[in-house]
Amino acid sequence: MLVTGVGLVTPLGNSADVTWNRLLAGDKAGRILTTSDIDHYEQLVRIEGLRLHGAPVNSAGLRQSLIESKLLTNLPPNVIDTWLSEPLVAMSLVAFIEAVAQAGLADTFASRREAIATRTAVVFGSSKGGLRTIERLAELMRSGDVDDQQSAPLTTEFDLLWQHAFATDSATRAIAAISGATAGVSCPVAACATGLISVLQGAAMIRSRLCDVCIVGSADAGLRASVMSSFHRLRVTSRHADPANACRPFDVDRDGFLIGEGAGVLILESRRHAESRGVPGIARVHGGLWLSDPTGMTQIDQSGSIVAEVLQRSFRKHGFLPDVISVHGTGTEANDLAEARGIDAALGNNTPQCFGVKGAMGHLLGAAGSVETILTILALRDQIIPGTTNLQDQDPNCKLRLRSTSEKLPGLQRAAKLSLGFGGHVACGVFERE
Repeated sequence: MLVTGVGLVTPLGNSADVTWNRLLAGDKAGRILTTSDIDHYEQLVRIEGLRLHGAPVNSAGLRQSLIESKLLTNLPPNVIDTWLSEPLVAMSLVAFIEAVAQAGLADTFASRREAIATRTAVVFGSSKGGLRTIERLAELMRSGDVDDQQSAPLTTEFDLLWQHAFATDSATRAIAAISGATAGVSCPVAACATGLISVLQGAAMIRSRLCDVCIVGSADAGLRASVMSSFHRLRVTSRHADPANACRPFDVDRDGFLIGEGAGVLILESRRHAESRGVPGIARVHGGLWLSDPTGMTQIDQSGSIVAEVLQRSFRKHGFLPDVISVHGTGTEANDLAEARGIDAALGNNTPQCFGVKGAMGHLLGAAGSVETILTILALRDQIIPGTTNLQDQDPNCKLRLRSTSEKLPGLQRAAKLSLGFGGHVACGVFERE
């Protein structure tokens, strides 16, 4: 099936084109956070050794983009305001609006045509849900605005937040409500592999003829004090003094990532459906698969055997090797070594050029898989491989073909995307230029 539209909200920009162009230019989104960027700032400052840096999204334009969209005109204003109050939902909807416009489906969804709705599905994941909303609900409960007898919300704000911005699938249900999709609605949760697994599940639904169109992707608004302090204690976030250079995937001096946020949405369609509308595809989704690494909740098999297995099965299934691999590349000692070993074990001398983007925009956690899948597709479209930002002295134990700057590569036809997540999720997607 085809990818006919993509949309991005990332620390590099609130659209796919802006994000892509800034990535190719070598721009970096990591910076020192201020009190306007993150709640509970004073508490974070007191945590020993924690670097208060991250890669936030520019939220200023999100509200305007949503208010101006004709896709939201038939929805209750208080529901729209609730969506806007939760970054997870707001980012998802802006990315969705861009993807739908590129796919030429904006008028169709706005008119709520039953024929398209019954053949449209949503597979959109998140790893955490609306964390800002969860904190707000806790404040309301502490203030006594909940009836102890019935545990029922007594305020309109509480009710709206609980129904529309609290749960892990809040953005999923918002996209379903706007598109009118009735062929199926699903919210995968697979840590940092959530986005890629959402793409693969959506593609499987189209192959099974359960739908003609599937809106897929993921989002994460994890730049919160609770997440920053937890990951700091796990020692997976960088302690480098310079936020722009903190995340250094596959570099000999790497010491972890910095946290970002964002959303990625792809419109998948069967070729027959896309051709009936006269819409060209950006890329083809061949498929892929995912496996489980049983090493531990936050550990990974250091031999890379699970990564090698998922790659070998994916390429054997499709009968070809990729021209490029978009790696997960978190910049942690364990992840990068296991990933590099797995790729080397699977491909050896046939290992193609690889690239990772987390040095430029941080680790987007639950959004990483979908955002990086879109960037992989754009690499195929434009025949350019982005550089692996902040790679200065490659670790000799990470035997990958990497460059620190972007490179034009004519003839780029096929790509693989790797995603790894806490809990043992190891996924690979395979894509081809259309």
